[in-house]
Amino acid sequence: MFVSSAGTIAEEIARRLGEVSADNEDAYKGWINLGIRDIGNSFPNAPFMQTSADRTLSSGTRIYALPSDWGKMNIVTYPAGDVTLTYLEPEQFDILQPSASEGGNPSVYTLRGAGNASPRIEFYPSIAAAITLHYDYQKVMTTISAFSAVPDIPERYNELLVLYGESRGLRRRGLRGDAAAVEQEYEALKERMRQDLLSQ
Repeated sequence: MFVSSAGTIAEEIARRLGEVSADNEDAYKGWINLGIRDIGNSFPNAPFMQTSADRTLSSGTRIYALPSDWGKMNIVTYPAGDVTLTYLEPEQFDILQPSASEGGNPSVYTLRGAGNASPRIEFYPSIAAAITLHYDYQKVMTTISAFSAVPDIPERYNELLVLYGESRGLRRRGLRGDAAAVEQEYEALKERMRQDLLSQ
């Protein structure tokens, strides 16, 4: 069966378990989301999760919210000035006393609240006139709330989510041996995905 959306992934999990997906929708969504999180944690630097955004800075403002899908910053540049900003840990950044108004273009940045619900980015020095910076970053994998959603992973690896859900369904039935065999398939496919990504 061809699986692309969360709905077709759920249907394939149900088929392998001999169930009807509509009878266990919440369980299947939960398993798919757990699988998405596991894959996201296993491949934090995956090229398919790399994205970018522009951010216009305002005069006198040095702290900004990060994009809602932000997971990890790769690089921050000021394209018009041909400058790549340097990242500093918050402790090092605070030594610069960025509250002082120095003007000019930002040369360093730090991240605050990474891992929290509202991460922020702070720049130094503060600017006198608006400029646009470019963020290159890794986005977080989006969990699904509807079966029409399409997971962020490359379609050819959606089998990972099917295997993850199948193993959870087998464990729910107490079939630990069968579940362990499916989990081995899952880990083997994850390793194949890792090798494919390394070769790109």
